[in-house]
Amino acid sequence: MRFSITCLMVSTLALMTAGCAQHSATPSENSLAEIRYEVGPCYGTCPVYSVAVEADGTTRYIGERHTAVEGERTQAGNATVFRSLQERLAAMQPDMGTTQQTLDCEPRATDLPHYTVTWVNQDGEQAVLEHDTGCHSANGRERTETLRGLNAELGIENWVQQ
Repeated sequence: MRFSITCLMVSTLALMTAGCAQHSATPSENSLAEIRYEVGPCYGTCPVYSVAVEADGTTRYIGERHTAVEGERTQAGNATVFRSLQERLAAMQPDMGTTQQTLDCEPRATDLPHYTVTWVNQDGEQAVLEHDTGCHSANGRERTETLRGLNAELGIENWVQQ
């Protein structure tokens, strides 16, 4: 009788451990699948383009106008590139399912481009940040510098600059 109770306890413990291990190995349902950003026009010849980076690091670029490369380009990457981008933008990311605008824009220039950054999770849910590079508050300038640095981090700055 003791042997069968001991076997039952060991079997139960083994199943519980396996179940826990299996559960922790599955990805979080809120993990990101893609980060995209679009840069909109200004009252001049500012570059207009969009970039999408997938979780495996694949980068898709589409130059629309006033860019060195117009049309679509794709470059392979790796998950490290994506994680670095995710970390760099983490402080700006709104909650999933929401859209946020940079609110503290005083003083503000009205003729500069806008960024729209979109985080997409595995379920397709999105978080969107709309940032006006004309926002000259301390927070606005910091966001603009971070966003402008993304092209160099992704190795696509030559596609954008004329």
